[in-house]
Amino acid sequence: MLKTIFEIMNSAAKNGMQKIPFDQELILNQIEALVYVADLDSYRILYLNKRAIEVYGDVIGKFCWEKLQEGQTGSCKFCNKEYLLEHKDTKKLISDKLNPINNKWYEVHEKLIDWPGTGLAKLQIAYDISHRKEDEINLKTLLKQQELFSNIALTFNQQKSFAHKVNEVLKIVGKFVKTDGVSLFENFAKNSKTKLIYEWCNTDVSPKIDKIPDFSFDKHHPLYKKIIKDKIININNLKESKYANSLNVFIKFDVKSILLIPIFLHKKHIGFITFEECKKQRVWNENEIKLLQTLGNIISTAFERKANEEKRLRSEQKLKIANATKDRFLSIITKDLLTPFSDIKSLSSLLYDSYDRWNDEKRKLFINSILNSSSQGYKLLDNLMVWSDIQSGKISFKPESIDVKSVISQTIERLKGRADRKEIKISGIPDKQIFVFADYHMLNTIFHNLINNAIKFTKFGGSVSIKLKLLKKLLEVRVCDTGVGIKKEDLNKLFRIDVDQTTFGPPEEKGTGLGLMICKEFVKKNGGDISLKSDSKEGSEFKFTIPLSKWYTYISE
Repeated sequence: MLKTIFEIMNSAAKNGMQKIPFDQELILNQIEALVYVADLDSYRILYLNKRAIEVYGDVIGKFCWEKLQEGQTGSCKFCNKEYLLEHKDTKKLISDKLNPINNKWYEVHEKLIDWPGTGLAKLQIAYDISHRKEDEINLKTLLKQQELFSNIALTFNQQKSFAHKVNEVLKIVGKFVKTDGVSLFENFAKNSKTKLIYEWCNTDVSPKIDKIPDFSFDKHHPLYKKIIKDKIININNLKESKYANSLNVFIKFDVKSILLIPIFLHKKHIGFITFEECKKQRVWNENEIKLLQTLGNIISTAFERKANEEKRLRSEQKLKIANATKDRFLSIITKDLLTPFSDIKSLSSLLYDSYDRWNDEKRKLFINSILNSSSQGYKLLDNLMVWSDIQSGKISFKPESIDVKSVISQTIERLKGRADRKEIKISGIPDKQIFVFADYHMLNTIFHNLINNAIKFTKFGGSVSIKLKLLKKLLEVRVCDTGVGIKKEDLNKLFRIDVDQTTFGPPEEKGTGLGLMICKEFVKKNGGDISLKSDSKEGSEFKFTIPLSKWYTYISE
């Protein structure tokens, strides 16, 4: 077809015809291409076929740069005149060009020909290749998107924190779509509120993270209903939008245009991702929107992976603790519990064999040792049974109004003999009654274990004090001693069954730590907290809280 066009034009030029013959004109008008001829020196249009006239109008005699282009005030800088002159006898020039008049792509063939009465002229034949060009653009876009998704996948597979990976993905996507900012919001409070958790923005854009407040949304609000229904909201001019008041928080950060996409996980709405323009208004095209909606799905999948990973780690941690607990229980049973019974057996056997040869004083000494060993074994066995009941959920919980003064007094009275043997002074019985709401057995066990431990780890001649402080709805109790204390690096090992605690304290006062763990469980069961402050040279302070009785709180107020 190109050859036919060139032959027609050359034939007309050789015969000196000012007008192309009708039959040849008919052929040019049937060609699926724009054909035009322009004078090489004056740039005036000499010929247009029918299809060219349909695009440009009847502009023969006008300047090509004026009628075939837009915004030109003289010959085009991209005109190929010089190149064509240099190669006029050898080849034609072929290039792809976007037509500014109808916004279509054309494959343009250009060649110099002789034109009657003017001399050299430029012949241009343009074939519509918009579909091909669209396919090429789509292919390039697809390849770029594949590269984008590949980079996102690589980022999420990095051995780094989830926050680092999400921030890096937001940066990758933000730069890819050339936007000013990308923000990720997560819903909370039963999906009635949302908060900004991750953000990327250009260096010249003010970040919102830690500055933007959490905000509530009404599920019946027209904006929310539109977002959930359309799965997107695309606002070109945010300030003039009917949703400006609802999205005013973005306007405060100079956001001019916003694309907001809701994120779903198993059909449950869990958050939003927004793409923001701060320097200019922007309308996102259909391909960009599809891409960014796909990103929303990727983010959703990432959050699901994070949740599954956290669940797996929690399960592994629980299993680890369970195994350690089992091992610790076996250790207590086979070693700690065996020791007192072994002592009882040895001491009673020795007493039996030597009973007639020993005097009363020595016999009483051995009987006392047997009593201490049996008490130690009984207490350990009792703690094991209590701990087992706690773990299996068998222990009863019956809270009632209890006088703390009475509990402290009775506990000190029971432990007075042990304290007196070490000449340890115990103080802190309150002057007046203070009523708390707790399980009596549990509260009694808490005080007994803490005061008993304080006596156990306090040296001869030391002191133990109980200090009470009324809070708004709680009673704060501190059990302080002047004992050996605990090293700072060992503090986080207390209250844990999976850690061997026989290394704490002086050799003669080693324990299993079960008593403290029972205290922690009982305090927690009664709605309080327990903590420890200790120094290896200044003793220890165990602090716990317990709810005040409601009627006592009322009287106190």
